[in-house]
Amino acid sequence: MDRGSVAASHLSSLSQPQLGVRIPTPGPAAAPSYEILLVGEESSASSHARVLRASYRVATTINTDVAVQYITKSAPTLVVIEADAVGDGAKQICLTAKSASVPPTTLVTATHAEAAPEVLKAGCDAILLKPFAPNLLYSRIGRLLRDRADRLRARTRTSNGSNGSEPLATTNRVWPATNCPACDRPGVVSFEFSSHRRAWYACLGCKAVWIQKRQE
Repeated sequence: MDRGSVAASHLSSLSQPQLGVRIPTPGPAAAPSYEILLVGEESSASSHARVLRASYRVATTINTDVAVQYITKSAPTLVVIEADAVGDGAKQICLTAKSASVPPTTLVTATHAEAAPEVLKAGCDAILLKPFAPNLLYSRIGRLLRDRADRLRARTRTSNGSNGSEPLATTNRVWPATNCPACDRPGVVSFEFSSHRRAWYACLGCKAVWIQKRQE
C-alpha cells in the first residue's frame, strides 16, 4: 500500500460522524505528514481547509470537546483556534495541547486583542488578530511548521533529546526588562504586529493589552 493510500485510510478511520469532525480529502501523496486541526465556524474553517488540504491533512470542528478529544487521540501537528467562535474553549484547547507529550503548535485568531492574555497564559504559541487576508494565515501556518520542524531536528541532536520547556514554534516573545504600563509588572509579552514599527503587547498579570514601539 502506498503512502497516499495509508493517509487516506488513516483519515477515513477518523471521519466518524459522532465525533463531529469534518476531514477533507487529503492532498497529493507527496504532501508532508503535517496534520492541522481547524477549530471554528464551519464557513471559515471549510474555506481555509479547501486551500490547506493541498499541502496538509486537515480536520475541522466547531466543538471544543471534540477538539480536545481529537488532540488527545490524534496528535495533530498544529491547531488553529478561532477564539470568536469558541470563546473560553480556546483556553481549554490550548491547555490540552500544551499538556501533550509532544505539544501541537497552537495558533489563535481573534477579533479583539483583549483575548490575548488568557490564551497566552494557557500556552498558545501564536496569535493572529482579525481582520487578516487569508494568505497571511497560510503564511503564518507555514512559518510555524517550518520553525517547529527545525526545533524538532535540533532536539534530536541534543544529548537527552530535549531543549527544556521551550515551545517548538512561537511568534510570541517575552521582554523581561519591559514593564506593563498598567501595573508595572516586568516581563511583558509581544504577540502580534500592528505595523512595521509597532507591536501588540500583553501583561499576563493584570491582563492589560496595548500597542507600543516594536522591539528587536
